[in-house]
Amino acid sequence: MKNINTAINDVPFRSLVAFEATARNGSLSRAADELNLTQSAVSQRVFKLEAFVGQRLFLRQGHGVKLTGAGALLLETTRETLRRLHMGFDRLEPYANKASLLVACPPDFAQGWLMPRLQFLSALHADIEVWMVSDQEAVSIDRIDIDLIVARKPLHDNDVESVPLLEDRSIAVCGPRTALKLHNVAYPKLLERAPLLFLEGEPQWAGLLANTGAKPLKIRRAATLHDERLLLQAAEHELGVAYLSDILAQDSLHCGRTVRVEQVPTAARPRFWAMRSRLTPRSPIVNRAFDWLLAQAELSAQGRAPK
Repeated sequence: MKNINTAINDVPFRSLVAFEATARNGSLSRAADELNLTQSAVSQRVFKLEAFVGQRLFLRQGHGVKLTGAGALLLETTRETLRRLHMGFDRLEPYANKASLLVACPPDFAQGWLMPRLQFLSALHADIEVWMVSDQEAVSIDRIDIDLIVARKPLHDNDVESVPLLEDRSIAVCGPRTALKLHNVAYPKLLERAPLLFLEGEPQWAGLLANTGAKPLKIRRAATLHDERLLLQAAEHELGVAYLSDILAQDSLHCGRTVRVEQVPTAARPRFWAMRSRLTPRSPIVNRAFDWLLAQAELSAQGRAPK
């Protein structure tokens, strides 16, 4: 078997694609149909890969094929390689549109604050296309992967401008029907009058339940959830009272899906920061969008409607 480490530049990429399709379909003919090739062409590509690795990758089985042990090992690596390539090409897609904007932000900010305002962002450019990354924390702006970042911590980088955007706090919310039952109930007694919803990481409501007096409260736990967005949804469905981010709840409160329980004290949360590169942006839209974010945050702080 050849030294693959020294021959990596000779890896037959089209053979890897044919190999993965054949393994997934369990058939050379079905792989050929998927790849719009002849069965002979797929077979030749698989044979070329087998010659490259010096191992049989498939065994004939009836009208199909079955992976050998070596084939199963190679398939795991091949699938991951092709998956990462697809992801890489997908990340390049926004750059075909000069009016694209790539924003990284936490999911609570995206759902509760940014999504309800996206319609007004179109005023910056008729063809603007927003790419929102909310499933991972961005730690840098390289003007390729990310244009703007909104996060609860500023980036300490000489090439990054970090500006305070929004204050946040924890508030108690519940569905409209539950709110009617609690309307005239004083705190902390109201905590015994309705089921409570808990975030898995904050079983004491950010310490609030530990400071309700000498006499322990007889509370009822309706649900404990790992995601604050699910906590909000549970409150919307009248499952109880939740203690969560004001920013996350803003759209729900505005649309009447939930009501704030005013009697419950609030608790401060880390503020949100807006960040952009100090270098020349990929597109003029980036700086206009950054200024738009700051303007919208100012309207929000004043209790005014977005525009």
